[in-house]
Amino acid sequence: MRSQPTRSSIILIVAGIIVLLAGAIALFAQLRNTTPSGGNRSPEVTRYPTITPFPLVLPTATSRGPEPTTAVVPTVAARLTEYIVQQNDTLWDIAVKFGLTFDTIKAANTGSGFNPDALSLGQVIKIPPSDFVPPPGSVPTSVPQAQVAPNQPVNTTIGVVLPDAGGLRLRKTPSTDGEVITRLGPNTQLQLVSEVAGQTWIEVITPNGTRGWVVAQYIAIGGASTGPFVPSSPGDLPINNPTPLPIGPLEYPFLSDMSARVYQIYQAGQARGNRASVVALIGDSNTQHPAFMKPFDWGNYSLGSYVYLQATVDFFKGSFARESVAAIGGFNTTKMLDPGSAPASCGGQTPLQCEYNTIRPSVALILLGTGDQHTWQGFEDRYRQIVQQTIDQGVIPVLITKADDLECRDNSAPCGFINAKIAQLAGEYQVPLLNLRQVVDQLPGRGCIADGFHYNFPGDNKSAWFEPQYLQYGYNQRNLTALQTLDVIRRKVMGL
Repeated sequence: MRSQPTRSSIILIVAGIIVLLAGAIALFAQLRNTTPSGGNRSPEVTRYPTITPFPLVLPTATSRGPEPTTAVVPTVAARLTEYIVQQNDTLWDIAVKFGLTFDTIKAANTGSGFNPDALSLGQVIKIPPSDFVPPPGSVPTSVPQAQVAPNQPVNTTIGVVLPDAGGLRLRKTPSTDGEVITRLGPNTQLQLVSEVAGQTWIEVITPNGTRGWVVAQYIAIGGASTGPFVPSSPGDLPINNPTPLPIGPLEYPFLSDMSARVYQIYQAGQARGNRASVVALIGDSNTQHPAFMKPFDWGNYSLGSYVYLQATVDFFKGSFARESVAAIGGFNTTKMLDPGSAPASCGGQTPLQCEYNTIRPSVALILLGTGDQHTWQGFEDRYRQIVQQTIDQGVIPVLITKADDLECRDNSAPCGFINAKIAQLAGEYQVPLLNLRQVVDQLPGRGCIADGFHYNFPGDNKSAWFEPQYLQYGYNQRNLTALQTLDVIRRKVMGL
């Protein structure tokens, strides 16, 4: 006869069944949480394994690791755009225009016989995007250097590249024929090696130790160094500015370069109390005419694509529309030096002296010679006096050639005689020459009315409008080239 289970055994059996069920449920829940088929797991309960760091072991010749991946250099060939070189363009100007560095554009054009220092009108240049990766070796990681010899004493004076002189060439020798080592960015601090007083070229050491020569007029002298040489920018190359300001060129084919002498004249004038933002107009009826420069004060102008000139209009504003006592119809070099040709208010001064002493200018735009056709034999001597007196006053004389040849048309001088003398004296005194004749030679009738010596202007009196349809007139070109010259002087000489 089978015995009946006791109560205690029943309880044990039930407890065992419960334990088994609990384990099954737990196992089911775990499997459900790890299944790849999805489910509605809550992210709060997700667990991640702990990662223990371990040293990186590179594959060796005897231990084969993962197959190496080939580095992919971004290609931008399809994204390169093209730019056609315009008149007066330099590679530095183009780099600023597109917010790139000089070396970046140079690298994008490597291998095509590209010469960054000899751009030609109409030349096509490749413009890369901002994320352009230069081909290996196209941009040097270190600039060729001419290091300072051990124990060689150097000048402890510090200089700084002027803010508007970015792209300044650092050359191996003190000559424009010297090999260009690199370009210096604006505000680059330099240690000066050579003497600076009265010198056209200065030997310098850049922040990365490169030694070379720069043109003195583009360097602001900062005084003696009192501590370690600390650069104001990380290197010789300009900092990439994604939103470049509209800056025009500093060189034009019709304008001579600014010599160190020009800078000295300006500094002497400032010491005398001349006003940097005042320009004097010196000449005859072609200068007195309301079509010349006055529209900039009257607001009747349009810069067109030359918007970079607005800063110069603003800087010299107020002196454009002045009625100059040294710009009168019929004036020639004789009358300019004659006290009797000046107003009584000048107190016995010549028109030239009176104008300078009255307005204290820093620059004078001088266009004379048309009225000297019958006295051309003495032109050089009289013109020389005008140039010398201008310099003595601390005023930068801008000598301007004329459109006409009246001295040979109406008299017996060789054609081009007076313009040749103007150019000769500009070189002799090392002052700016604005070769207006070179510019107007490209215009119908040389930009003159029927008489051949008075400049023409549009019928709507927009003589200071620089859109293409207006630049076929003499006064429009006179205004444009004069303003461009003042712009170069303001930025290159004054540093303003």
